[in-house]
Amino acid sequence: MALEDLPLFKGIPIHVFIAGRSIRDAASPVEAARQFKRSIAELWG
Repeated sequence: MALEDLPLFKGIPIHVFIAGRSIRDAASPVEAARQFKRSIAELWG
C-alpha cells in the first residue's frame, strides 16, 4: 500500500494497514512510517 492510497479508504472502519514495502523501500523508512502515522491520524483521527 502506498501513502497516496490511504484517502481511498476514508470512511471505512479499517483497523489495520499493511504498508511493508512502502516503508521498507523508502529512502528514509522512519520518516515514511511517520508519514503513514500522520496521514492515518488525519483521516481517521
